Amino acid sequence: MDSTGYSQAVIHFAWFRDDHVRHLLFGMVELRPSEFPDALGSPEYTHRATSKGRKYLYYRRFVMRAKDATEWYKSAADGSPITLPGDPKHPTPGDGAPLAAGRFGQEPRWPETITSDDLVFAPGWMTPARVHFLVPQEPFPANVSEILRVQRNRERLEDWLNFDIVDAFNEYQGVLCIVAPNPIFRAIDRSHLGSSDTDSAETVAYKIVGRQGQTPSGLCLTATNERVHGPLTPIVHKFNHNPITKCRFPTRIYKEGISVTHSDYGLLHWRRPAPLVRSIRVTANFTGTRKVVQVPTIGGRPGDRYEVHEVGDESKSVIGKPSNDPIYRFAEAEGRHTRFQLTKNYDQQWFCQTPREAAQYVRERIGSAHKTVFIIDPYFAGRELMAFGHAIRRRGVHLRILSSTKGLKKSNLGERAVEAGALLQEICSSTFSGLNKPEIRILGGSPAVHDRFLVIDESVWFSGNSLNSIGERAGMIVKLPDPEPVVERLESFWLQARPLSEWLADRADQGLLPVHEEHAV
Repeated sequence: MDSTGYSQAVIHFAWFRDDHVRHLLFGMVELRPSEFPDALGSPEYTHRATSKGRKYLYYRRFVMRAKDATEWYKSAADGSPITLPGDPKHPTPGDGAPLAAGRFGQEPRWPETITSDDLVFAPGWMTPARVHFLVPQEPFPANVSEILRVQRNRERLEDWLNFDIVDAFNEYQGVLCIVAPNPIFRAIDRSHLGSSDTDSAETVAYKIVGRQGQTPSGLCLTATNERVHGPLTPIVHKFNHNPITKCRFPTRIYKEGISVTHSDYGLLHWRRPAPLVRSIRVTANFTGTRKVVQVPTIGGRPGDRYEVHEVGDESKSVIGKPSNDPIYRFAEAEGRHTRFQLTKNYDQQWFCQTPREAAQYVRERIGSAHKTVFIIDPYFAGRELMAFGHAIRRRGVHLRILSSTKGLKKSNLGERAVEAGALLQEICSSTFSGLNKPEIRILGGSPAVHDRFLVIDESVWFSGNSLNSIGERAGMIVKLPDPEPVVERLESFWLQARPLSEWLADRADQGLLPVHEEHAV
């Protein structure tokens, strides 16, 4: 990457020190355009990560010449060990210390760069900017990951970095990157000059807002008009000393996108196609009477009190002139197709008075498992184990079932009343063997889980109805878009529950089990 056009660089570093070992958490080299005033470095910001031991989180900004920072980054890309650069104005004992970072992969291959307007770790003035990443090829050691997950530690890192590196953007853990904001111009101003009623062509004026000492010579602007089915032929303009150009689009603009390249720097500016707003629907509501509601104590449930601010009638208006362009027919269809695809992705199913179809649907999902099946249902008992547990098709799939005391009351086997928990264990022992034998746990008392979940490998389905009556009454089954946090919570309930054998032994000690009878299964 050419550092011409940049006078100074700031290296932002966050790291974790475990005794004498320093682990790189995140690093960004920020190149600063030449018109910027000199930046200031900072002393070390320190946060004790644990109550005992020499475990600390650190953050610091180092300032150096842009050329030196680029060479420092290139050295890391070439495989040289990473060291803390040091700053004569803020000397610390750790200056020059090595950082444990492992091996890096490059995205893209140096010296190529990506021009992005979606950099969560960069402030708004930087983007769009050219960026290059050094991505660690191994995950953090377990001791580092454990430290980061402590709430007060992750909050401190988010304060320093201004983004969540632990969960929301954990792809940046251990990453080192270099960000080069546009060195030629600050922004592109645009003015929509519209079109006449008799001419569908539209004109947009673009103005390059240059940085101090820079000219638009060498810049090339490409403007696109993207329709629902694809883009039209782009309009290309090469700038000379005049920073303003007018682009005449031969037809009405639906989505406008622009990019600007430079003969020396490459792609400097890029904005993804966005719809041109022609009219806005405005809905106004006015707050009226304040109503206080007192909920009484009934049936042992505590009372409550809350306020409602009533809202008056809505007033609606349209600013601008709605368009009857035929493209909006396709635009509406595009939205419909998107909703259909979302429904398909979330495997959204509605069952009503179709128990056979619903049961078959669940068996097919269970049969698709490669590693694990986890059924969470407070009313899961012996019949459900036979109806769904044997739907597993692959040997070695780990089947876990979380039921509850509430679901294991007396049951019927033919004409006899039997102990549902004992029947569940007997069915488990007599009809399963080997690797596919299920592990069953029971939640005591009033079960802490009300809803029903089906976890298949890394996916989770939510069901409004229990598996013992699924499809009989109207209900939904839907695949969750973000299963990971749900699985974490379900695992915590699993750890709270007791194995079925222990639960039955306690009931026997309390005299709650009937005399053992052999049950035909």
